[in-house]
Amino acid sequence: MGRSPLRPPETAAGETPAPPAQDVLRALSQVLAPLVRLLLTSGIDYTRLSAELKPLFIEQARLELLRHGQRQTDSAISVLSGVHRKDVRAWRDGALQQRAAHEASASSQLFARWLASESLCDEHGRPRPLPRLAAQDSFEALARAVTQDVHPFTLLGELLRLGLARIEQRNGDDWVVPKIDGYVPAPGSRELVELFGSNVADHAATSVANLLGEGPRVEQSVFADGLSAESTAHLGELARALWIQARRQMIREASRRFEADRGRADATHRMRFGAYYWAQPQDPQAAAPDDDPRGDTT
Repeated sequence: MGRSPLRPPETAAGETPAPPAQDVLRALSQVLAPLVRLLLTSGIDYTRLSAELKPLFIEQARLELLRHGQRQTDSAISVLSGVHRKDVRAWRDGALQQRAAHEASASSQLFARWLASESLCDEHGRPRPLPRLAAQDSFEALARAVTQDVHPFTLLGELLRLGLARIEQRNGDDWVVPKIDGYVPAPGSRELVELFGSNVADHAATSVANLLGEGPRVEQSVFADGLSAESTAHLGELARALWIQARRQMIREASRRFEADRGRADATHRMRFGAYYWAQPQDPQAAAPDDDPRGDTT
């Protein structure tokens, strides 16, 4: 007797039905447009991208089958993902590249602790300069409170490299001065690429969870058109000021909660809180009068 045909995942009672595929593709084209620009600028064409997408489709198909209580066989994953069975088999054997999770570095933890500690901030809540060497309220004491595995001098060197701090001489002593606005990596740097991946991935995950009825999760924005370039620049400065204030408050509370949860068996979750501001002409893609939208027809 032959096997029963595979049954597609069904929407359980109470679940939000998936949105129509055509609507999703239309919205996704908007999301992908700036990402395709990044790919092309970086020398990544469609063929290379499609190869990189294989393990993503395979893994997400496996997770989707798992969510619906179905077996994650090579055939089932292939049918759901559209990826050939031989590629699914290669993925199981580890031949396809897997993405690795990255933990926050000790230097990032140190800077976050600096921003969150009231004793290390001024009356306005801004992190204040610290003497490099002292028994307490110093950079060395802060570094040793964060980790015993990395020497404070090594952490200092990493903060200087990342542009999170600088050294000043005061009365013959070294003082470590923080960069108040936080870390802004150089354009095109590996650090900025990693931040891009983490931020956009979590933002997308939040939007998708809300779209599929797995929320509600905080994901809101304010939109306005009919503005001048001067007005959008002014609002951009306001957005930066509001973010700095919210960021400090969130870092302090997250640090407090982290210390309270230290050692708990259920302390297995992570979070990300972010903001963005974007402004552009209302029709940036309008072709110039001399442009031929048909392109090269020779």
